[in-house]
Amino acid sequence: MKSTSTAPAPRILPFFPSALPDETISSRVSRYHIRRGQLTNNSTYTELFGLAPFSLTPLVQPHLDKLALRLPGSPVDNLRDLQNDSTLLPLFRRFFGTHLAKRKIIGNEITAVELPRRLVGGSRLTHLCPECLADDDKVHGCRYIHRSHQIPGVTSCWKHGRLLMDRCPACRQPFSQPRQLILSAWIGCDCGHDLAQTKREETAPTETELAFARFAKALIDAAPAHMTPNQLVQLYRSRGIEIGFRQGSDRLKRTALFASIEEFFGPAVLSRMDPAYSKCKTSGWFHVLQTSLTMEAPLYRHLLFSFYLFREADVFLARIEELVENERIKSLRDFAGSKLTDNNEEKTVADELIEELIDNATRLGYAPQQLWHHNVSKMKRLVKLVPDAYERIETRLQEAAAEKKQLATRRLNTKTRDDALDPSWTTGIEASAAIIYQKEQRPFRVTMNQLVKAATWSPKGMRLPTPERTPLARAAADANAESIWHFYARRMLWTLQSLNAPDTPPHVIIKLARLEVNKAREILKYFSNVRRCGGPSIKEINQILAAHGIGRAWAGPCPDKTFYKAGRAYKLRTARRGPIGGRAGDWESPR
Repeated sequence: MKSTSTAPAPRILPFFPSALPDETISSRVSRYHIRRGQLTNNSTYTELFGLAPFSLTPLVQPHLDKLALRLPGSPVDNLRDLQNDSTLLPLFRRFFGTHLAKRKIIGNEITAVELPRRLVGGSRLTHLCPECLADDDKVHGCRYIHRSHQIPGVTSCWKHGRLLMDRCPACRQPFSQPRQLILSAWIGCDCGHDLAQTKREETAPTETELAFARFAKALIDAAPAHMTPNQLVQLYRSRGIEIGFRQGSDRLKRTALFASIEEFFGPAVLSRMDPAYSKCKTSGWFHVLQTSLTMEAPLYRHLLFSFYLFREADVFLARIEELVENERIKSLRDFAGSKLTDNNEEKTVADELIEELIDNATRLGYAPQQLWHHNVSKMKRLVKLVPDAYERIETRLQEAAAEKKQLATRRLNTKTRDDALDPSWTTGIEASAAIIYQKEQRPFRVTMNQLVKAATWSPKGMRLPTPERTPLARAAADANAESIWHFYARRMLWTLQSLNAPDTPPHVIIKLARLEVNKAREILKYFSNVRRCGGPSIKEINQILAAHGIGRAWAGPCPDKTFYKAGRAYKLRTARRGPIGGRAGDWESPR
């Protein structure tokens, strides 16, 4: 559609670096800045975008339509090339589809800028591989930033098999800064370190991390195929059932699937790839399996899930093409109103009967032969449609029995393993508690998570001890975790001993302790006679607590007193303002 706008067209750039293989748009802008000899970032952004500096590190960069106007040729084609060649948009299309923003005038045409539905899961960090920088210098005569290294969840270089860097190894300065161009790949870090000369780290990525990096690289290089949320969920579910996580007729064993994913990646690797998992936030992990929520899941979650299910990018891409093609053919047939000439309808009825009979046999414990006694009419109807139905039912029941037996064996082996590891884990937790509580540092609240994380030994594949699997370790973690009042006592004693002046006002002491005001006042009153100033001592603090009979489960100096909750748990102390959501005048005094 042609535009009737009379706004002056931006000046065409004298040049703009062509995209090198797998290069990001931020890298091309930085190369332009260096080759142009610009003195400031502002001048580069003004020439390229006509805007003040903004971040070029998001997953899909904004304002590329303004750059497209300043390149020779069709602005619409320029924008399409920039997005496809130099951003992660092709990868977003595969999992999220796209939506069209409000229409914009680009050049003499009115078009719509294509953007992902949601930009979830970006770290706003820039990752580099030193060996890629050195190789690019030799092969292309220029270093650059690789797009495949910026894919969420990717922690290693798919080509050289080493961990990616997001900051200078010498001074620890991050490569990307807010609203600044990334120039350290070319001119080195501010500290003088040449990133291309960085030595290989002693810690190498796991084979799983390398395979995942190659999987993600293959996906972003492949031709895009658009899927609807329903198709994507259907693909995940069917593959999960294929590899042995069927529950009932068409459901997935989510608990077993998540446990298998944890075992496959390992907690350490999964924490590096999935920021939410590293914070023990796993409640939304299976949003990818719900049509209404799959678009809310971050990109790295879709990549992790698809990699676990398919392992090879070629297999995943082939299944996508097959699913999309089948849906296309189905849509054409439905549109034309044609009827299939084969026996699909009969096959569907037969499949439903088979599933129903297998479900009855499994639930009631029938052998295949007993179905002829308890479900005669359905069996007669079924064998007319499918003559070998009995053999198929018998095979399915045998497979189910074998799977049930294997599951029981695995559970028994797991219990035996847990019973053997429980005492060692208990010892590790108790050792970590002894170290934490005796460490000469400002006290922090010791929780079960921190005890387990700091344990001198912990079993592989288990994040937290549970009463069912490791009762001894769980009891040790619960016993050594401190109550909020015990923590307040330790923190207040440390603060009192750290004071410079013994007559420091109470409100200043509470501010220095960084505790909730009302509870802190009670603690300060309780310890009004202890030593102030002179320097903190954890040993003396533990002696004071023992002298007062304060254990780690201490309920506080006033256990019967109720305190107002802070933060999101806070509630209004009076109804004078009216009910929440209503008007002030809606309140009525009690009679």
